Amino acid sequence: MKNNILIPSEYVKFDAKPDAVPYKYRLSYRISITCLILKITGGRSGCSLTKIHLITISMYSTKSMDHLLAYLNEPKSNFLTLRFDPAVNKTINFMLADKIIYQQKNGLFRLSDKGKKFTQKLIRSNELLISEKSFLNNISTHLSEDIIKNISNTLLG
Repeated sequence: MKNNILIPSEYVKFDAKPDAVPYKYRLSYRISITCLILKITGGRSGCSLTKIHLITISMYSTKSMDHLLAYLNEPKSNFLTLRFDPAVNKTINFMLADKIIYQQKNGLFRLSDKGKKFTQKLIRSNELLISEKSFLNNISTHLSEDIIKNISNTLLG
């Protein structure tokens, strides 16, 4: 199976930067967040790339997080903006290459055994990603793949 499912022509590159990269842009943070998204919101069937994008982008600000939660509580009176961030695709590609996740035949992503072990350490920690875990627990399984499909169809249909 080919590991570069999303963007076959791109590879992960590491270049030295003159300034420190803010934590939200670091690969280790993005991998951690993606693992938590898959574990906490993925349900039994897995998680689509669109869902990962929607949740990750919602985590960029408190306002965006509140907006997503408001949508889940009252979808008819709220709207969502679905954006795609190339950094999410690069994170997914790296996670596939490192065998932290795998893609099922239905296209949904799941944590591998390696990813599950890593994620359990994150979940058990009372010091790491506290606000992120709280937000994802509020979403839990309320953001189903059916809702994601409806959002996509509304925007793209």
